[in-house]
Amino acid sequence: MNNKTLGKIGEDYAARFLRQKGYKILHRNWRCALGEIDIAAQEKDFIAFVEIKTRKSIDFGPGYSSVNSAKQLKLIKLAHVYLKRYGLTDKPCRIDVISIDMAQDDSVLNVELIKDAFWER
Repeated sequence: MNNKTLGKIGEDYAARFLRQKGYKILHRNWRCALGEIDIAAQEKDFIAFVEIKTRKSIDFGPGYSSVNSAKQLKLIKLAHVYLKRYGLTDKPCRIDVISIDMAQDDSVLNVELIKDAFWER
């Protein structure tokens, strides 16, 4: 399986997981000139921008460990563009990270949702 397929499986699982947690999915794979937001969702009064990291091996650590400072800065910029584009700049928001560990047979071993993973607005 290539990474694109693994990423798609993880994103589909994450979307279902978030719906079960009460999130309303607003956009999936939202793109602009700066890049992509995996999922934009509403959870209660918050707009949550969700970065999804799916891995089949923990050789390089859990998925969330790949959300380094450069990726965080990019996600913050993307979130600002999104909020402005949809007239949501007055809404409380945050960036969540979902880390999904999968087995070789594509079954999910572990899901970790980190709410408000970073971002001081």
